[in-house]
Amino acid sequence: MKKIFLLSLFLCFSAYLFAQDIIVTIENDSIEAKVLKTYDAVVKYVLFDDQQGTSFFIAKAKINSILYENGVVENFESATVNSAQSNTKPDVSASTEKVFNNVIRLKPLATVIAAFQGIFEIDIQYARYLTPKFAIPVEVDFFGATGLGMGFALMTGIEAVPATHRQKSGLFLSALAGVIVYEGAGFVANPNIGYQLVTKKGFVFNTALGAMYSGLTNRVTLRISLDFGFAF
Repeated sequence: MKKIFLLSLFLCFSAYLFAQDIIVTIENDSIEAKVLKTYDAVVKYVLFDDQQGTSFFIAKAKINSILYENGVVENFESATVNSAQSNTKPDVSASTEKVFNNVIRLKPLATVIAAFQGIFEIDIQYARYLTPKFAIPVEVDFFGATGLGMGFALMTGIEAVPATHRQKSGLFLSALAGVIVYEGAGFVANPNIGYQLVTKKGFVFNTALGAMYSGLTNRVTLRISLDFGFAF
């Protein structure tokens, strides 16, 4: 009976061990992961205990081996040696990178401009990156004025970033459309072109220029944004 118990315990442990990929670094650190894709210079993975969370990149030059869930072992020692002996400059993209899939932006400039018009306004936007180049933003604007009551605008659309957004800067295009409710309801649209900076720590700064159409006033006005936020 004791032997059967020990055998069952061993089989359970083995099943758990091979249900995950193990990345062993050149410093002999082990990372319990799920390898998503292998590129020329880096390996993309998620943590085994958080497979729906943030994706990570690790340079192959920093990997000793990977033990895959099916028992296959991939060694990177030769690749590491060749990299160390190479006279070429190291590939910048081979450094470990954290990929940000979500961005939250606040729009303080809209609040300041509205204040000069006697209106209180606060805008917040959330963008979810479906790929490194495309995101779906959702923006909610709250505003109000004495004697006119409170209103809001709800918009969504698409955002395109020519360069991958993780820890890099670049131009971006966005097109938002939705509904505005303020003493009535109407259509609202806001296409933008701007420049976004995302730091390695995840801080986001961007400026944008666009046209805002309001169905309540039936007018198009110029809109300038100077936003900040964070990525995660």
